[in-house]
Amino acid sequence: MDLKALEKSLSPWLRVSTWYTKHPEDEQRFHHALQATFAEHGYSIGFEEFFEAIRNSVVQRYPGHELFRADDIERYARRAEIIGYYLFDVRNCQ
Repeated sequence: MDLKALEKSLSPWLRVSTWYTKHPEDEQRFHHALQATFAEHGYSIGFEEFFEAIRNSVVQRYPGHELFRADDIERYARRAEIIGYYLFDVRNCQ
């Protein structure tokens, strides 16, 4: 997986400074970004790839935030991986 391409796919969500909140609009951006990511790159994106792509984007956009947003970065990387697994399973069960 090309991390730069993954970062680009996630950027519509991460470019907004409130990306880590549970605000409905941030959640919507997260899900739209994942939809585009999975459409472009498939469902086999692991936690480590999501983690690195999110962390890299946060470092570039919000220097220093990666330290106090580490838990948020991990939480969203896990969510993204789980959603990808679910979509893969659902697609293969039909």
